Amino acid sequence: MYKNLRWKILTIFVVFVVFFGVGVYPLLADHYHLLPNPAWLKAKQLKLGLDLKGGVHLVMRVNTDDALKLTSTATSEQLRDSLHTASIIPASISVVSPAVFRVEGVPQDKDAPFRTAADEIAGTNFDRNPLAGGAYEFKMKPIIERDLREQAVEQAMQTIDRRVNELGVTEPSIARQPQGEEILVQMPGVTDVARAKEIIRSTALLEFKLVEAGPASKDDLLKQYNGQLPGEMEILPGPADRGGAGDTGTVFYVVRKIAPVTGQDLRVAKPGLDERTTSRPSTSS
Repeated sequence: MYKNLRWKILTIFVVFVVFFGVGVYPLLADHYHLLPNPAWLKAKQLKLGLDLKGGVHLVMRVNTDDALKLTSTATSEQLRDSLHTASIIPASISVVSPAVFRVEGVPQDKDAPFRTAADEIAGTNFDRNPLAGGAYEFKMKPIIERDLREQAVEQAMQTIDRRVNELGVTEPSIARQPQGEEILVQMPGVTDVARAKEIIRSTALLEFKLVEAGPASKDDLLKQYNGQLPGEMEILPGPADRGGAGDTGTVFYVVRKIAPVTGQDLRVAKPGLDERTTSRPSTSS
């Protein structure tokens, strides 16, 4: 009987020491900086969730329609350029929904070359449906739409993970909800709720746009186009000194609105390329 009691007391003591070592002592060491807090002990400390430590709990919905619209718009503009090169001028090309764009007013005598050009540009990702009056509707293929939505959510989760790390959160939880396009973000210990929302909600999109004119001032660029830019062009600011010497400041460039390459087109990024084998494309980001 006494032997069993001794073992019970010893077990309770060991459990208490372990709990104090990994649960209580690291918290005291963080609060009172004079206490030693070795890295191996800090790594084993108990992690406090929102219930014990408090923090920010966010449920975010990814707007996957934006990814579809970006692809539809880029494809429609690529088709416009291809038709212009082939001297085929339809009445209009417009994006009517995130996954659909429409071409209207195709000249009857240009119908065959139009269909050939359309299949080359949009045939991989879109189904072409003829309408009345020389019009065509291009609808994104279901498998392409599904993949783009999936990629949008995965990229959003990766972006949120990087931004949460910027906040210095030690044990964040980033999980996809059963609804598919919703992401649950839990950040224990974060007290600045407004800043956390601002960092996570802000979006970033990498684009490489073709430069048509510049660098110059806005007024000088507009003069080159008689005060009115074509609908497919826009003016964006850029650095004045692109070569590392000379005056610095802000100048402007005329670029095409639709970027031929975006972050969605980048599949792999890794070190190891020899600088002598790389080339700089004539694009601006």
